[in-house]
Amino acid sequence: MNPTNSTNLKNRVSKLHLPKTKALLPLFEIISNSIHAIQENRAKNSINIMGKILIETIRNGEEVALKQVSDIEIYPINSFNIIDNGIGLDEENITSFAEFDSERKAKIGGKGIGRLVCLKAFNKIIVDSIYFEEKQFKNRKFEYTKSKNGFDKYVDNVPSNKKNTGTSVVLSNLEGEYIKQIPLSLLEIARQTITHFQLYYIQGIEPEIIIKNQDDVEVNLTNLFNSEFEKEILEKDFEIGEYAFKVFISKSFKAKSHRIYYCAHERSVKDEGLGKYLEDLKYSIKSSENHEGFYFQVYIVSDFLNKNVNEERTNFNFTIEEDNDEIDLEEITLSKIRKASIICIEDLLCDFLKKIRKEKLDIYYPIIDREFPNYNSVINYNKELVEKLPIGLSKNELDLKLYEIESQWRIKVKAEGIDIIDKKKDITSLEEYSQLYDKFLTEFNEIGQSDLARYIIHRRSVIDLLDKLIELNEKEKFTNEDIVHSLFFPIRETGNTVTSDKQNLWLLDERLTFNSLLASDKLFKQIKQLDSDASERMDIVIKKEEIFDSATIFSEDKIPFESFTIVEFKKPERDNYKHGDRQKDPIKQVRAYIDEIIKDKAKLKGKSFGASKSTPFYCYIVADITPTLLEILHYESFDPTPDGLGYFKFYSTINSKAYIEVLPFKKVIKDAKQRNKILFDKLKLS
Repeated sequence: MNPTNSTNLKNRVSKLHLPKTKALLPLFEIISNSIHAIQENRAKNSINIMGKILIETIRNGEEVALKQVSDIEIYPINSFNIIDNGIGLDEENITSFAEFDSERKAKIGGKGIGRLVCLKAFNKIIVDSIYFEEKQFKNRKFEYTKSKNGFDKYVDNVPSNKKNTGTSVVLSNLEGEYIKQIPLSLLEIARQTITHFQLYYIQGIEPEIIIKNQDDVEVNLTNLFNSEFEKEILEKDFEIGEYAFKVFISKSFKAKSHRIYYCAHERSVKDEGLGKYLEDLKYSIKSSENHEGFYFQVYIVSDFLNKNVNEERTNFNFTIEEDNDEIDLEEITLSKIRKASIICIEDLLCDFLKKIRKEKLDIYYPIIDREFPNYNSVINYNKELVEKLPIGLSKNELDLKLYEIESQWRIKVKAEGIDIIDKKKDITSLEEYSQLYDKFLTEFNEIGQSDLARYIIHRRSVIDLLDKLIELNEKEKFTNEDIVHSLFFPIRETGNTVTSDKQNLWLLDERLTFNSLLASDKLFKQIKQLDSDASERMDIVIKKEEIFDSATIFSEDKIPFESFTIVEFKKPERDNYKHGDRQKDPIKQVRAYIDEIIKDKAKLKGKSFGASKSTPFYCYIVADITPTLLEILHYESFDPTPDGLGYFKFYSTINSKAYIEVLPFKKVIKDAKQRNKILFDKLKLS
């Protein structure tokens, strides 16, 4: 008579979840049952037998033909036959097998649904078992299918002439989406099996497991483990709450990444890349024993994990990543287990990590010193984070990572400053407060130096870019005026929308960095602060804001303004100027802009600027001295600058007072380099 299931087996299987990436899990379930059967046989019969498990792969094709083909591993696997020398399916075990959610093996991690997991991926299970009962060996065999009851072709209590117990289980006919997920390679299946059961191998308690093809080629898993894994195993304990955890670390010469495995009942349940949490463990590690290198394989075990593994053994029944807004300090989560594990791993691999980090920083430090000197303070005050930078970063990636560290540092120092202010109310010892304040002030000043260094590097980059932009491009043409213009100041912007750190007027004059009303490349009548009907546009109009000059601060909240600055840009090497032509004579253009302001055709929020005929105007025309421009400058009686590169003239008439300077791009670059030379030298940027 067939044993009966207490619930509908077909429905239970359909509701079960087995990820397609876990296609080998049914095989692992049967291997696990075999291991338990071997252990039970030893315990019940007080014998010390050598446990043996043979796994036969069954591939698509005729058996005779498969034995003769040159490469059997191109043929997909459709079934497995697992044979062990365990205790066999005696009455106690068959009763447990027939009972869903049986608790018989609960103490050793049995969930009572392993056979359901098998039926999720395979068409049926074929069982043939020899057991010892009533002083004789007997045979029990049956098929287990996705029917309501499950049992089919059931035969038991048949006397056998065999002299040893054991069971053969065929996982027959792989189905659906799982077919493509089974590796074709015997070695790969063997490696994944070792990984799943590695705790047995680490502890030296594994049975002999052999996996073989139909051409009789076989792999002994113990031999494979000994050849592909380092024999030395590192281990360390830690605790979370009332639970103890243990970390094992082995080396694999054939793994594809450094990984951390969370295990239950000696079996891997969940794994993740270790490189996500230890940046130095992203690549294979060179080994004197194996030129291909190795990867660390980390295993975490605990009674807590044993008690909280889900039915399918695909995950755990506890919080994985806690929400920072709802952290329960008492709750054990995977995130907390991981953090504690990483601390243990760093401790166990301390010497190795110290060596690899030194080698990494020996590469990074010269790059930082040469390319990113603004991060020197970041390195000095954040060595622990810098040491953990990923290995193999490009120059740009290194810049980005250091910027992230710097941002975190800024937030930390800012928080410390706020905290010190709050503590001042409660601190009674001046010495105690001074120590806290000195520490904060030191780091705060270092951040300031980092900002200054970054700004100096920015200036050097701007000068180099301008130098590049005024060269002929690959089409033997010069860069568009708008691009060059935007390097000095964004086109079609006003001073209200552009802060001092987004413009580079310091290229012309350091004082131009400080401005309030500043309109670029807009018609007078389009400037929000300027009311004008003029149809022309000037490139930049500036009124001074706060300029430190001889310890005097010039107020900017009064009208009339003390002075104005006008900047006009021309395309590099332009040579179609024409004297007296409003469109082609830059001197005439600038003087027309001045008249516009003086005659009150331009207003600030409806009010006159109050510019008079005696108000000084400072005008810069940035243009290369080409023959047609030189002709205009000679006609207007301009004088050459002392270095002979530019020209200037003071206009003092009854209508206006103006200083106009014509600066070729090469002179702008030369003067900017000279003004900033001492800063560039300090950072070795010259």
